[in-house]
Amino acid sequence: MSNSFESFLTQHDDTDWLQVLFKLESSIHPVDRRATRIWFSFFPLKLKRAFDAAEDRQKFETDLILKGKYLLADQVDESARFLYGHRFWPQVKQAVAAYAESSNFTTPLHEQIIEVATKVAAQVNADKSLLIGITAVAFMTLEQVGLEKMKQLALMTVKHAAKSPEQIVTERNTDDSQGVLGFLRTVDKRFSVTFNEDIPAAKFPVTNMQDITMAAAEDKRPHHLDDPRCKEGEGPLPVECRTCACGTCWVGVLSDTAKLSPPTSREIDKATNVFCYSGFTGEKDSPIRMACQVKCYGNATIVIPPWHGQLRKLKNYYQAASETEE
Repeated sequence: MSNSFESFLTQHDDTDWLQVLFKLESSIHPVDRRATRIWFSFFPLKLKRAFDAAEDRQKFETDLILKGKYLLADQVDESARFLYGHRFWPQVKQAVAAYAESSNFTTPLHEQIIEVATKVAAQVNADKSLLIGITAVAFMTLEQVGLEKMKQLALMTVKHAAKSPEQIVTERNTDDSQGVLGFLRTVDKRFSVTFNEDIPAAKFPVTNMQDITMAAAEDKRPHHLDDPRCKEGEGPLPVECRTCACGTCWVGVLSDTAKLSPPTSREIDKATNVFCYSGFTGEKDSPIRMACQVKCYGNATIVIPPWHGQLRKLKNYYQAASETEE
């Protein structure tokens, strides 16, 4: 049985949350501004609600070709590990759970998020801008998993790098050195793609103008042991086609997109009309991209989603749920 705050949250859909994020964006520290948008793309409310409405959940997964961990309830304490603010997740989770049990929720949602973030910032002695993104994540997490899960003690298995937010932003925007004679290099310049900022070894080299999936395939470490969606000896990215036909290689882009090629017409068509991944804008600065279509002209920092699939058929589940209610 939900409490009044959970009922309040259920009145908000993905469109409402987009407006909330728009209102919060300028207040979020640059280290987490894109990361927050990426997290909301990884865990769209429409997917959770369609899952709840599905009568046959195995058929639901098959129809949408879902692979990996797409339910937020299965990864409450680790889903936002790529946000700098995740360092404060135990305090934020506890504060949001307490807020849900004690407030009357008369102010707009974005103002409530700022209110809680401000309180936690004072508690942990951190700049408020570092708490707003992760607090928004906590509010959405509560909406998807319920108050009881939010009240559970946070199990933190992630060890974050001991770096300041400013240091992380600088590193994302800095290219690898090309050596003393680097100014003579052209197409043979080599850069790095980082896929986990908390693990120094979580990166692979990419040649100038090479796409991310082809570069990742040259990383022969056993990444399939960590993510069963990956093929043995083909890198850390789940990939099946490398032609933007399968949708498995979608990623979030944390770093400056100025060093990446813009979306191709094929990527725009597939990501918009077939895969329907939330957060893909079709613009050069889109936080969500298909890695097989992204060529690098410098270092890049990405986040690999915990799942992939095709969300185009979600409307069928909404329609079925509507007809059942009638």
